[in-house]
Amino acid sequence: MSPAATGNAAFDENTLIEINIDKTRDNIEDLVIQAIPRGDQMYFFGPAAPSATGLNSDIETSGTTSSVDITQYGSNTVIATNNGMQFFAGPRDDPFFMDFAQYGEIITRNATSFNDPGTDTFAGSNVLSIVIEVPKSLIGGSRTINVWTEGKEKQ
Repeated sequence: MSPAATGNAAFDENTLIEINIDKTRDNIEDLVIQAIPRGDQMYFFGPAAPSATGLNSDIETSGTTSSVDITQYGSNTVIATNNGMQFFAGPRDDPFFMDFAQYGEIITRNATSFNDPGTDTFAGSNVLSIVIEVPKSLIGGSRTINVWTEGKEKQ
């Protein structure tokens, strides 16, 4: 869903967003996909084998490299494609549904359940999102993979 007014939210240029992919089920990243904003662009790198695992990361430029203009939102949203991958970075309507008013009624024992459909307290609110679609052929393996994301402050 397209976001409402974008407000003043922006990606932090000092933060490297890293999606870690564990193909061997040992809880150590075998591949990483990285995203880092610079000016009006979000740059994407990977999937690539990390030069270091754990908390220390270098930007891995050996895999697919792409960028998205993070100033274009709504109907002009830019989704980049490269090597069968698709990339998006920008605001999106918050997908979380919570009826805070009814929750308050339940907590104070004035109600016993949520209403159907209830009121979406977050309707029209934005979250900054990074979305990456990756073909299975670029990940490899045929079993279950573990995936986790972290933001790393770059100095």
